Amino acid sequence: MKYEVAITFTSRGLNGQYGMAAYGGCGQWTATPKNLSKASYLICVRNRRRGHEEWAEEDLPHGQAFILAKVTGVAEAPRSNPAKKQRYIVLFEEYTEIEVPDAWRKCTGGQAFPVAYRSRDDIEAALGIDFDDPSFEWKRLSDLQDDHAYGPEKALDTSHSLTVEQAKQGLATHFGVSPEQIDIQVNF
Repeated sequence: MKYEVAITFTSRGLNGQYGMAAYGGCGQWTATPKNLSKASYLICVRNRRRGHEEWAEEDLPHGQAFILAKVTGVAEAPRSNPAKKQRYIVLFEEYTEIEVPDAWRKCTGGQAFPVAYRSRDDIEAALGIDFDDPSFEWKRLSDLQDDHAYGPEKALDTSHSLTVEQAKQGLATHFGVSPEQIDIQVNF
């Protein structure tokens, strides 16, 4: 099957410490990177069943498509435990916000695995949208990044000193864990 679109069922939002802007895309997927890299477009659909996670957004209805993005690549997600399976981030820069209710069911039939692949024609028909719609307002994900974002392409600026709490926050974002899980020891 030829596909151009990856669909992800995600609890992450665009902004914030654990948002897509901090990672440069939609991430932490155990999907096959070869398959992810075939996609030219990404559709993000809200998963509200991850409410127990501190990073889970509760801004949209469960199953609603909220992002259409142009994929720029795939990167390995930061690993907090080398023994666990590698996860991946679908990178994107340009995106537009969309509102399509019940999109996960429409696109995937409600499959359990949170990543699916379809052809552009199938997705446009299922969601009733045209990816080339001239009314779409395309935005840049990098415009959402602030000085505290630690994406896979962003290195820590060593020209500024950090407090231990700032370092914990940055490391937690980088590794996709809570700041309480980070211990820092300083030896003089």
